[in-house]
Amino acid sequence: NIGLIGSHLDVVPAYAEAWERDPFKLSVEGDKLYGRGTTDCLGHVALLTCFFRELGIKKPALKSGVVAVFIASEESIDKPGVGIDGLVEHGKLENLKSGVCLWIDASDSEPCMGTAGAIPWHLKAVGKRFHS
Repeated sequence: NIGLIGSHLDVVPAYAEAWERDPFKLSVEGDKLYGRGTTDCLGHVALLTCFFRELGIKKPALKSGVVAVFIASEESIDKPGVGIDGLVEHGKLENLKSGVCLWIDASDSEPCMGTAGAIPWHLKAVGKRFHS
C-alpha cells in the first residue's frame, strides 16, 4: 500500500473577539478568503479529496492500494483516541508499515522532505507565512 498521511481536519480554536471578521462565516474579498480553517492543512485535505475523486472517476489499474489518513485531533488533545495514536493503538496503520508513506503536510510554514526518505520535487509558492 501507499500511504498518504498528515492532513489534519481540525483547526485551532477561534475567539471571535480577536478577529476583524466573523471567523465562523466565510468572507470573500477579491481573491482572498477569510474565516476559520481557510489556511493550515485544509488545503491538503482538499488536495487528497480531489485526488481520490479522480481515482474513483478514472479507475486506473493500480499495482498498490492507496490509503489516506486524515488526522482528527492535531490541534488539541481534548478528544483522546481520534488522532494518530488511536489509529496505531487499534492497528489501523499496520498495512502501511511495509510500503511507501508520504506525509502530506508542511514544516515551519514551508514544504519539507520526509525524514525516512525523499522524493525530489519543486514547488513555487507565493504568499505570506502564517498559521491560522
